[in-house]
Formats: sequence, structure tokens, C-alpha cells
Amino acid sequence: MLESIDPSLFILAGIVLLSYTVQTFSGFGSTIIAVTLGSHLYPIPFLLPILVPLDLFLNAYLTTRHRRFIDKPVLFRQILPAMGAGLLIGMALFSLAEGVLLKRIFGVFVVLLSSRELWIRLRNKTRIRPLEAWGFKGFTAAAGVVHGIYASGGPLLIYALSRLNMPKASFRSTLAALWTILNLVLTAYYLVSGRVTGVTLTYNLLLFPMILLGIVIGEKLHVWINENAFTILVFVLLLGAGASIIF
Repeated sequence: MLESIDPSLFILAGIVLLSYTVQTFSGFGSTIIAVTLGSHLYPIPFLLPILVPLDLFLNAYLTTRHRRFIDKPVLFRQILPAMGAGLLIGMALFSLAEGVLLKRIFGVFVVLLSSRELWIRLRNKTRIRPLEAWGFKGFTAAAGVVHGIYASGGPLLIYALSRLNMPKASFRSTLAALWTILNLVLTAYYLVSGRVTGVTLTYNLLLFPMILLGIVIGEKLHVWINENAFTILVFVLLLGAGASIIF
């Protein structure tokens, strides 16, 4: 069986380990990092039915283990209505969107947002003013659309959610609960549309140990990193992910 495995799978395994370590300690980043780096090896329509079920497992673990930190009012009242509507639009556009151009526009937007927030936080350590209600809804709806297309709506949502100045434990756990719900919908969509195949399931099985290792490393990092460093690190990750999409 090993002789029939694509050698690129070993590189993908390293990407998955990095991505899901980041996801475990920060609450986001797994799919966008894995998709942007993994797209150099495999087509995105092939990657998503592999990565999204793995992401679903990881976030279900985080949601269950750290459920006491979930901010339910923020999740169910502020995020899910707008992002859920956007997700349905993104799923409808999944087969129609022109991938390369849309990804690069998205990448430019992420780089601009994360650069601006890093500049603000590095120059001024005071708490950041939250977005207006319409702005928050707009960003979360746009995040839903992007998530429906690329399962990578995190950067737009992180921009809005980070302005609420949530404690890092609540930030991570609320995001984990959100990704669990949305990726359950996406996984069901991939199953119904026939995108989950024997090949993608084989990749799921082979990559699963990287998820477990990423959980162990990420949980330790989450404890070690302080809140101010965590906030800055979140936007550094966004900047790197956005640049990866562009180039």
C-alpha cells in the first residue's frame, strides 16, 4: 500500500501538523493554512473534502473539552445568523467561482486587514474599539461566503471577533464551536455531492495521526503564550496566510 501513496502526501502531512497545531492553540488557522500551502500540491476541490472532516474532528474535541469557555450569546446571536446565511451563498458559489482570482483578492484583503491591526496593537496596547453592529454583521456574512467556497472564512471573522477583546480561552472555544457547526454542514454537503470518495477517506485515515499530535502541541502552546502575545500572534498568522494566498 505504501508504494501506491503519492509522495506529496508526506509534505501534506507536515502542512497538516503545522495547521492543526495552530488551530488548537489559537482557535483558527487550520484550513486556511492547509489549503493555501496544500494547494501547491493538490487541487483545492480535492483538498477540501479531506481537510474539512479532519477540522471537524479537531474542533469537536476543542468544543467538548473547553465548552465552559464558549461565549454562547456571541456565538448564537452575533455570529451564526449572518455567517450561516453567508455560508449557504458560498456553498452555492463553490462550483461557479473563479478560484485563482477570487483567492488573490481575498488574500490582498486579509493582508491589508491584518497589517492594519498589527500596526495598531504594536503602537498602542490599549483595548481596541469594537466594530459597529452593521460592520460586524457585514464581516461575519462575508466570512460565511468565503467559508462556503474555501472553508477558510476565519480571517474575516477573526478581524471582527478580535475587536470584541475576548479573553483568549473564550476566543478559542467560541471559534471551535462555530467551526464545528459550519464544518458539519460542509461535510454533509461534500457527502451528498459525491466529493467524499474512497481516496479522500484514505487520506483522512493517513493524516489523522497528525491531528492528534497537533492537539498535544497546540494545547501546550495555548497555556504558554500570554494574551497580548496571543493577539499579536493571531494577526501575524493572518498576515502570513494572506501573503501565502497571494503568492
